[in-house]
This record gives sequence, structure tokens and C-alpha cells, in this order.
Amino acid sequence: MTADQQPDGRQFYRLRTPRVDGNSSAVTVRVTPGADLYLAVGAGRRRMYLTPDEAWALWRCLSEAVASLGQPPEWIRTTVPAKPR
Repeated sequence: MTADQQPDGRQFYRLRTPRVDGNSSAVTVRVTPGADLYLAVGAGRRRMYLTPDEAWALWRCLSEAVASLGQPPEWIRTTVPAKPR
């Protein structure tokens, strides 16, 4: 195992919102294969563990809700690669 691999295979996905008035928020999702997902928004104040089924349901509801807001902003058109930490 290399230094950048997690022993349990966890992967992290992170994206920051643009700065507004000097502030931005990070959204982080940790995936543990065969277990759960962990979602954190901001400085960890809003956290949630999700089962895979709950994560899929959340994805579906969020995608429909966000699509109703109009066209996505340019900053969101990016690839979010998985990272080991």
C-alpha cells in the first residue's frame, strides 16, 4: 500500500463554492466501499452518514430540485476526482 491509499479503500470528493463576501463553503463526501457515505457541508457543522440507498434517493431529489432553479453556474462545470484523503 502506498502512502496515499487508505487501508479501507475510502475515497474523498470535495468541491468548494465560489467566494461570496469573502466566504466559501466546502462540500465533502467520503465513500467507504461496502459501507456508507459521509457528507459534510461547510466546516463540518452539517454532517450526515448515508446508506447507499439513501445517497441515491438524495441524489435523485437534489438533482430534480436543483434543476428546477435554472441553468447551472459555470463554476460547477468541473470534474471532481476521487482522492484518497
